[in-house]
Amino acid sequence: MKIKNEGQNVNMTGKNIIITGATAGIGKETARSLAKMGCNIIFATRNREKTLDTIAEIRDEIKDDTVRLEHKHLDLIDLDNVRNFPSQLGDLDTVDVLINNAGVAHDTGITKQGIEKIFGINYLSHFLLTKELMPVLIKSNARIINVTSMGHMSAKQKHFDLPFKGECSQISAQQRYGRSKAAQILFTKALQRRFNEKQIGCTCSSLHPGGVRTNIFETYSLASMAVIILLWPFMINTPEGARTSVYLASREQPQETGGKYFYYGLFRKGIYEKPGTALVNDEDLQEQIWKKSEELIGEEFHIG
Repeated sequence: MKIKNEGQNVNMTGKNIIITGATAGIGKETARSLAKMGCNIIFATRNREKTLDTIAEIRDEIKDDTVRLEHKHLDLIDLDNVRNFPSQLGDLDTVDVLINNAGVAHDTGITKQGIEKIFGINYLSHFLLTKELMPVLIKSNARIINVTSMGHMSAKQKHFDLPFKGECSQISAQQRYGRSKAAQILFTKALQRRFNEKQIGCTCSSLHPGGVRTNIFETYSLASMAVIILLWPFMINTPEGARTSVYLASREQPQETGGKYFYYGLFRKGIYEKPGTALVNDEDLQEQIWKKSEELIGEEFHIG
């Protein structure tokens, strides 16, 4: 179903928004768009110098001194660093929107805690970040937005039966990427179910931003790059790739997006609500990945 009333936005002036990976690509354009709408943006990123350059660039464009643009250090390759992130927020006691945007594509290696790198950065660290921010998110009935990918369609049940520690070289980089992106949607649906059961006003949604021309493809294999080159003329620029994130962050009725997956069309441009694959709609697998995630971070994730 195509979203027809994309422009019906609430007043976003003064809203506090945390965006991971906001110094390049879709994350940067999302930050730019929301700052122009009057939002205070917290850039949750690793590279301070690059972040300050990004902030200066956006500041020059918005010309509004009331909008706060701040950098808070976040390194998604280290769960201990993620766990300590909220301590940097000081007296900020409400967060209106959390956009879990940062990600890698076909990287190899492991995180500081030995988790397969793609799964660790794309999904597990964001699972922990969301958990750690839950007190301030609940206070403002926040929107949580997980930037995933149509790449989740390559994920299979057997990929979730494999270990998540070590390099997991028994499956390809594309399969590891698909597993991480499917995990984001599984988490979205499991988290929304918990919000509903506890009658908490927060919402959690996920999205595929479209085929966007970004540097995330730099780590792709030659075979995958050949497909990207063929699709390149149909792909979109980063401002258009940010549209779905901005829409979900500012939509007038966020309750209508809870637990759902949205998709920006490749050939039929526009934002669509999609069901996702049967795999990501499997409640047993949603609970399986939730419990496995708790095991990997060494903590239970309770809501409310």
